[in-house]
Amino acid sequence: MTELRNTVVRIAGAPAGLPTPADFEVGEAPVVQPGPGEVLFRSIYMSIDPAMRRKMPSPTAAPGPLGGQARIGDLMVTGQTPPLDGWNGGHVGQVIASNHPAFKPGDFVKGGACWQVYHTMPGRLLVKLDPRQATLRAELGVMGPPAFVAYCGMETIARVKPGETFVVSAAGGAVGMVAGQMARLAGARVVGIASGEKCAYVVDELGFDACVDRNQEEIGAGLDRACPGGIDAYFDNVGGEIQRAAFDRLNDFGRLVVCGMVSEYNAPEADHGPPLRPVLRKRLKIQGFVVYDHYDIHPEFRRRMARWLAEGKIRYREHVVEGLGRAPAALIGVLQGRNQGKMIVKLGEDPTGAA
Repeated sequence: MTELRNTVVRIAGAPAGLPTPADFEVGEAPVVQPGPGEVLFRSIYMSIDPAMRRKMPSPTAAPGPLGGQARIGDLMVTGQTPPLDGWNGGHVGQVIASNHPAFKPGDFVKGGACWQVYHTMPGRLLVKLDPRQATLRAELGVMGPPAFVAYCGMETIARVKPGETFVVSAAGGAVGMVAGQMARLAGARVVGIASGEKCAYVVDELGFDACVDRNQEEIGAGLDRACPGGIDAYFDNVGGEIQRAAFDRLNDFGRLVVCGMVSEYNAPEADHGPPLRPVLRKRLKIQGFVVYDHYDIHPEFRRRMARWLAEGKIRYREHVVEGLGRAPAALIGVLQGRNQGKMIVKLGEDPTGAA
């Protein structure tokens, strides 16, 4: 086999707030040949998600596995390290060499936990993909982890009913666009919170009833305008002031789905949460979740999402940039809300020819 060189991204700094390009370093590393039970694959697409920010070291917190943070000099990571299995891997790619009976060169797989082009890892941590069922990029988005995150929150906590008012923040993002469309399919009035062009997108293209532009009006006033009868379920992707504004407008028996805190990922810790007295008075339900608790409904998600896509009931868009060297800027852009849909980095040729 021709000697391969791996392109990698290492953590070069411990940002106190929003990361900068100087906090990352693009370099090279040798490609490790697979040992017994291992597979070597070339990544074609890599996912970029806001929660990656939490994996970076903090200037005030001790690094290490207890805090879930990497150290300066470590490879930047896409998710769990090591990944629990291929389902939550941050890459899709093609097998180059295999010492695992379930995989052969040319197979397409999902897996990998670091910002690099070539991955050598146990085959048990990979999932074989069939590009006839979904595009490789879709496996990182509408058929992958972000959409499953939305599905878990909607099915296990929000449980939207016809006629209710449902609000989702980061409505034009990878999770929010799916959660809002699921609420619409359930018969709810759907209001998004987004900014700029994304507001028009979720209303005109995804069928939301309204959208509050967080850059053009005060959030509370916008929610009062768009939700005159209050909010029955709020799917929170951002935390902070937006969460508080939605919380204050929850109706009796309202549900607050705590999915993400992107507005707080660059801060050491939130100063305070919502007050608890209204939780008692309004009989509210506030619940966070992680998808690792819900693997049992993953097959159900795959079946239903495939059907919704085939029937044109769910629409989805991707924001693709090319080259691993652009991954740091892509993450910074996601943390600033500048992505137009699911952020994906293309790392090499896609032999499936998908558009």
